[in-house]
Amino acid sequence: MDFTKLTKYLDTLAGEGVPGCEMIVRQDHREIYRHQAGAARGGETYWLYSATKVLTMTVTMQLIEEGALSLADPVSKYLPAFAHLTVQEGDKVRPARTEMTLEHLMAMQGGLDYDTQAPAIQRLIREKNGDAGPVETASAFAEKPLHFDPGLGFRYSLCHDVVGAIVEVAAGKPLSVLARERVLKPLGIQDLTFHPDEGQLSRLAPQYAVQEEGRIVPVPNRRDGLSSMPRYDSGGGGLMGDADSYILLADALANFGVGANGARVLTQASIDDMRRNRQSGPAWTDWLKVKHKRGYGYGLGVRTLLDPASSRSPLGEFGWDGAAGAWVLMDPDNRLAAFYVQHVLNMNRAYYEFHPAIRDLMYEGLEK
Repeated sequence: MDFTKLTKYLDTLAGEGVPGCEMIVRQDHREIYRHQAGAARGGETYWLYSATKVLTMTVTMQLIEEGALSLADPVSKYLPAFAHLTVQEGDKVRPARTEMTLEHLMAMQGGLDYDTQAPAIQRLIREKNGDAGPVETASAFAEKPLHFDPGLGFRYSLCHDVVGAIVEVAAGKPLSVLARERVLKPLGIQDLTFHPDEGQLSRLAPQYAVQEEGRIVPVPNRRDGLSSMPRYDSGGGGLMGDADSYILLADALANFGVGANGARVLTQASIDDMRRNRQSGPAWTDWLKVKHKRGYGYGLGVRTLLDPASSRSPLGEFGWDGAAGAWVLMDPDNRLAAFYVQHVLNMNRAYYEFHPAIRDLMYEGLEK
């Protein structure tokens, strides 16, 4: 192994506007690479945004394994507000022709969007004085017409926040509690949380954002939107954590559900189902082009590699990323897990340039 090129590349990112970044790689439960660049010194915590989805899907797949949930379950079984959905079709609104299921939500085929300013959501927040929980908030999502009939399209959206609400109803506990009891504690993970304490907040890396003119500026280092509500566990984006913690989750999924300490959190069959592609058609193809994930499909909350010719990673490599540039890769073929984290919002280059380069340089280093 020789990761010299990867290290040099990470060191160049400060010149590309990334104030600090960190990367850890593990194989067969052993750490084989670690590097901090720029202002990062290791141990910082970060808002992880959509990298949360990997943990939410893990908890959900556990409940499916146990029979507490089924992919075919109608959403209305747990959230009655979803029993009579509507669809916006041109300038008209009509009843939905298909019933929304848990699988539709997990695969981003629910027809929802990311509009947290929708009237029903804002009305609920006012009524609850900014302290609404996941179940009542998800129910408010159902008031807005969908963009398409469930199961008949792809749109990245608040679907996984609804999954978090379903999990809470099915298991009788909030997602944050279930994640801690079922995944984080068994794997020995200390610093992944939906509700950070003062110590975790004190280690929070400064957060930045790319402005329209391209300048990178500091921004308030706090949660905004729904995740700012005290009782709201956002299944799609509510986690804070550090690299040392997140890599342990990735390590377990890369080793077919078994952590470095021997704890099993998922079966191999569940992980294979999670990374099985559910997408086809123009909606996915168009989104793929915009989000620069050439060669990938999308399973249950994760990208999944369908075309190895587009990457140095093998067929079935899977993972996801986050709004501030975090990126995770799990490769069960090689029992390999990687986690890269930065803290810059609106930096599209992270997805189409940084992440693919990091991935390919990592595999190049492995081959030496």
